[in-house]
Amino acid sequence: MKRVVAVGVGVLGVGVVVSLLVLFIPQTVQFRKTFMRRCEEFPQHNHSCKDTLDTFEGAYVDKEPFSFSEQNYNPLFEKIPFTHSSNKTMLWSDTKALVHDFTKKRDCFITLEDTLLGFVMDGQKWCGLKGSKETFSVFCELMKNNNPVISFWKNASARFAAYASGEVTAMLNGGLKTPYNPNSIFASIEVKRLFYPKVTRLSIVLLTDKENVKKCNENESLQNLKNELAQKGILYSCKEVTRSHIRKCIKENNACGACW
Repeated sequence: MKRVVAVGVGVLGVGVVVSLLVLFIPQTVQFRKTFMRRCEEFPQHNHSCKDTLDTFEGAYVDKEPFSFSEQNYNPLFEKIPFTHSSNKTMLWSDTKALVHDFTKKRDCFITLEDTLLGFVMDGQKWCGLKGSKETFSVFCELMKNNNPVISFWKNASARFAAYASGEVTAMLNGGLKTPYNPNSIFASIEVKRLFYPKVTRLSIVLLTDKENVKKCNENESLQNLKNELAQKGILYSCKEVTRSHIRKCIKENNACGACW
């Protein structure tokens, strides 16, 4: 019995070692290929993709992946500033798939993921290790709040919202108890960067599954958003729109305003 247990522990130990080794297998080549391919596919890019990749890697390579500063990406965003029409800004929270299907079909609205860096990094995972020139991906999000991935999106989201002007639109999930979740990037970062008179109005498109759902004027979190904007002098509007109606707009490629 003792021998069986010993063998079992030995096998378990090998399994743990193998699992740990897998965590630290570099994905540098594949990461760079994906970065370059997406950068070169982006229709409006007018920067050297290799130079952009070098600057991006400079933010996290050979750095500890935990307690990672958002400011490490400042040189990247200063090199690749936003150039889209600032009055077409579309923010979103917990509506990613549908909002991107919507913006992909038209040039009426632009999300962060429709910009060069957002497009290239969407869905990617990356981090470095002190003393290494490689890029890793498996363990990069073990620390939820300050790893290289979330730090990138926080910095990007703050700059994207601050760049917005005029009427800003946001697509939120009306199926949630708190569509305006104070812990979301939308609430904690993006709304905080909207200021009057550069931004005059925030229009909420509240996605619902059924017709005649009345949440815009009844949901407490949305009233909190309305009050927060009022303190800034920014107008607020909200309209419930069914997901089926948005999908119909996507399919028919209707004019922007016709969707709500």
